[in-house]
Amino acid sequence: MSERLRLLLVVAALGGLVGAGVPDPTRPAIAPRVVASEAAPVAALVLQSTLVSPSQRSAIINGQRYRLGDAVGDARLEAIGPGWVRLRSPTGSTELRLSFTNSTRPVNR
Repeated sequence: MSERLRLLLVVAALGGLVGAGVPDPTRPAIAPRVVASEAAPVAALVLQSTLVSPSQRSAIINGQRYRLGDAVGDARLEAIGPGWVRLRSPTGSTELRLSFTNSTRPVNR
């Protein structure tokens, strides 16, 4: 094997190792997957995204997609707005909000 080819292989291998620890800035942050169950308190729920359009409304809570009326643990998804959701449980109503308030602007506007 020529010296040049050997050098290229070493550089390629090291480049893969160096780039492996760098996260892709274009990928959305993924929170640890927590499945909402009957035992999961509303306080443990994290709103990650909302989709509000004339034809549909949905929210990503703890990595799961929910629509209006869906059960989230012992609560029911009552309302979805830009950057917030309202859950109704036997103990009352709770709102979850996105932690990034500047992310609630409409897309394509």
